[in-house]
Amino acid sequence: MICIPIFLINSSCRKLVQDEFVDFDNKISINSILIQDEYAQLHISLTDELNASELLNISDAGIELYNQDSVLISFNYAENGIFVSNYIVKENDRFKLKVTTDNDLITAECSIPEKPEILSFFVNENGWVDNEGILQPKANFTIPNNNSKELYFEAYILIYDETADNVIEEYPILYFDNAGMNVDEISKSVKIQHHSYSYPPQKHQYQLIIKSVDMNYYNYVKSLADYNLSRYPDFSNSSMVPSNLFTNIENGYGIFCGYSRTFSDIIEAIY
Repeated sequence: MICIPIFLINSSCRKLVQDEFVDFDNKISINSILIQDEYAQLHISLTDELNASELLNISDAGIELYNQDSVLISFNYAENGIFVSNYIVKENDRFKLKVTTDNDLITAECSIPEKPEILSFFVNENGWVDNEGILQPKANFTIPNNNSKELYFEAYILIYDETADNVIEEYPILYFDNAGMNVDEISKSVKIQHHSYSYPPQKHQYQLIIKSVDMNYYNYVKSLADYNLSRYPDFSNSSMVPSNLFTNIENGYGIFCGYSRTFSDIIEAIY
C-alpha cells in the first residue's frame, strides 16, 4: 500500500520535453514612428531566433511611401537597417507604405494628428501626501476635445532643477483617449513623487509635453505595457497570460505610426 502513492507521485512528475523545434521562418520587421517637424525614417530588419544576438538588418529594400495618396517620398539607406528621407513630417499627413524585399510585399498605413493645444497647465507643489506622510506635487492640465473625432494622447512632465538648466526627471507617462467624453475640454491630474527628500525642500520647475498620437501608436504602447507585465509579472498580476505586441504591418511585424506634439512653457509650482 505504501508503494502505490510513491509510484503515483513519481509518475505524475515525469514529462517528456521536446527539445527539437521547427525551423524558424524569418519575416520582415518594419519600425517607424513619424514625428511632426522631423524627417521621416524607417528601420527594416528580419526577425530571428530567440538566441540571436544581433538583428538581421536589411539594406536593399524597395520603399514606396505615399503621402495623401499621391506624393511619393524617396528614402536613402543610412546604416544599420535605417532608411532616411528628406521629407519633414507635417500635421494631417496620411501615409501609405509599401516595402518589397525578395518578392515579398509589406504594407502599412498611418496618419499624423493635429498638434494638441494646451489650454492650462499648473503644478501644485503640495498636491497630495505619499505613504510616508510627505507632501508631493500634482500636475494639472486641460486640453480641448473634439467630439467628432477619435483622439488619442500621451502626456509626460519634464522636471527641471530650480534654474531650469537641467532636466532631473521625465515623469510620469499618461496615455488617454476621448472615448465616451461628451465634453469640450479634457482635464487630467498627474501625481508626481520625488525620489529624494531634502530640507528645506528643493525647488523644481516643470514642463508639460502633450503628444497627439494616431491609433496605431496608442494601440502599440498599450499592448507594450501588457506585454511587459506578462513577461515580468509581479504578485498582483501573476495570473496574466502572455500578450502579443500590436502590429499594423501587413505581411510582417513591427509598427508604423506617428504623432505631433506641443511643449508648454517651463513653469514654477504654486504653493
